[in-house]
Amino acid sequence: MQTFEAMKQIPLFSSLEVEQMQKLASLASITSFKQGVQLFTQGDVCKNLLILIDGVVSIYKHTDKGDEVVIGYFHKYALLAEGAILRGTPLPSSARFHTEGSILSIPMKEFNGFLQTDAKLSYAIIQSLLEKFDLLQQNIHFNLASSAKEKVLNFYAKNSKLAQDLKRYEIASILGITPETLSRTTKQLIKEKKLIEQHGSIKVVT
Repeated sequence: MQTFEAMKQIPLFSSLEVEQMQKLASLASITSFKQGVQLFTQGDVCKNLLILIDGVVSIYKHTDKGDEVVIGYFHKYALLAEGAILRGTPLPSSARFHTEGSILSIPMKEFNGFLQTDAKLSYAIIQSLLEKFDLLQQNIHFNLASSAKEKVLNFYAKNSKLAQDLKRYEIASILGITPETLSRTTKQLIKEKKLIEQHGSIKVVT
């Protein structure tokens, strides 16, 4: 896929004029990755803005005991680790491709110039950062929730689309529970009519 054509599909750049987008596209590059390939590692310093244009990427950290904790899964057109990249600080987490996919990268030195002249582009970056803040709050809630039922209900209430793309063991990893606990709890919530299963998807009963 040509860089300019790819950028036209990315909501982040919707405010740019054609000439601006063409200039930015001339600085950008697209790299394809196979499933399981590491995109970046916690502690790295990245000098490029990273935008996922195809596939699914998992963001994760390791505990002091070496256990992997998944923070979240990101899909098409998501900005990745933009907070640390904008600040030029070490990345707080690691990322790998959950599926095959592609990344559009833009050197931050040049991208900063666009941020300073386009208020709508700056606003879009702020919105992405706020979404990451919401994700952090959600993960804190998952870890502090008093019961598996609360964790499962909260997950399906806020992540109905994401839940369709993940396997059960991946959801369990996000919630910090075992796949067996997730399966048992989901069945209980369906029996209590708090969740419903339709065409293989789990949804919250409203």
